[in-house]
Amino acid sequence: MKIRQLARHELRAEYSRPDLTWLQALCLRLRDLPPHPHSRVLIAEEGGNPRALLGLRLYWDGGGSLRRVTIAVLGVDPEHNRQGIGSRLVRFAEGIARINGCSRVDVAPDVEGWADGRCWPGLGYDGTDDGLQKVLGSPVRRTCA
Repeated sequence: MKIRQLARHELRAEYSRPDLTWLQALCLRLRDLPPHPHSRVLIAEEGGNPRALLGLRLYWDGGGSLRRVTIAVLGVDPEHNRQGIGSRLVRFAEGIARINGCSRVDVAPDVEGWADGRCWPGLGYDGTDDGLQKVLGSPVRRTCA
């Protein structure tokens, strides 16, 4: 399984395939995200085939610091569901937040029901008045020594 960032032109051209109806619906929702640097689209691929997509909204402050990250779109190929692919994408998104100094990841209301909502608590997300969110811990510092 390979996870990478998907460029907008790839979304339009390569992944609007009529043979993958689950992917078509996600691509339409991902097109509504703001342009880079205010969003990222992540894809999990296996053998060159898309297995899952995740769209992030990034909220930067005036000083160039990332103040908030929201998982805005998330979907997994129904034929590869319940294999941990979506969870891997969520963890990858959390890594993007951490790398950029953001300490919290939110989940958009229409994504809270992903996998019937069962996966979020296992990934460390809690519900509050503001919806589902996860406070990220400090990154573990490792050295070669």
